[in-house]
Amino acid sequence: MEGPVSIAVTGPFASGKSTLVRLFGELPGTETASADEIVHHLLKNDSQTIARIIQRFGEEVRGSDGIDRKALGREVFGDAEALRDLEEILHPLVSSETNRRIEASASQLFFVEIPLLFETERDKDFDYTVAVTVPEGRRSAWAEERGVDEVALRAIEARQLTGEEKARRADMVVQNDGDLDKLREQAYGLGRRILRERGPNGN
Repeated sequence: MEGPVSIAVTGPFASGKSTLVRLFGELPGTETASADEIVHHLLKNDSQTIARIIQRFGEEVRGSDGIDRKALGREVFGDAEALRDLEEILHPLVSSETNRRIEASASQLFFVEIPLLFETERDKDFDYTVAVTVPEGRRSAWAEERGVDEVALRAIEARQLTGEEKARRADMVVQNDGDLDKLREQAYGLGRRILRERGPNGN
C-alpha cells in the first residue's frame, strides 16, 4: 500500500507553524508530527541520545528526567561549534523517526513541522513544502510572549534562512496575517488542494 502524501511545514521562529500544523491535523485523513516534539521525546526518553549528549556536554546538562533542556540551551547558546555538535547528534535521529512515522501511517496526508527544513536540506524528503509568513511586528510580539527577547530572537534567526527566503523556496506559502479562522480557512483549502492533486486519483 502506498504511504501518505508527505508535507513539511516551515517558517521563521514565532510565525505560527505549530498552530498551522494543528489546524492541518483537524482535516479528515491527516496525521501530524513535529521535529521539536520528537527532540523533546529523545531528550527525555532515549537513553542512547541522553548518554551521547552528556558525553559531549558534561554532567551539568543531566536533569531529573533525561536532559535538562535549559542547561543544554545554556551550553550551546552563542557557541556555534557546540550547536553544530548537538545538531549532528539530533538531526539524523529526528529525520529517521519522521520517516518511520510517515511509513507507518495509514493517513492520506502527513504534515510535519520542521523549523530548519531548508537549512538541513530535508525539503527533498517531502512531496510538498509549505512556508508560513507573518508580519514582523506580530512575530516580535509572539516571541516576547514566549519570553524570547530581541537579542535571543536575533541569535535564533542568525542560523536560519529569512522568512522571505523560506517562502521563495517552498512549494506553497501561507500568510499568517489574520485571525485563527483565516488561518484555518487557508489550512483547509491547502489540504484539499493537495488531496485533489495527489489523492487516490491524482497520483
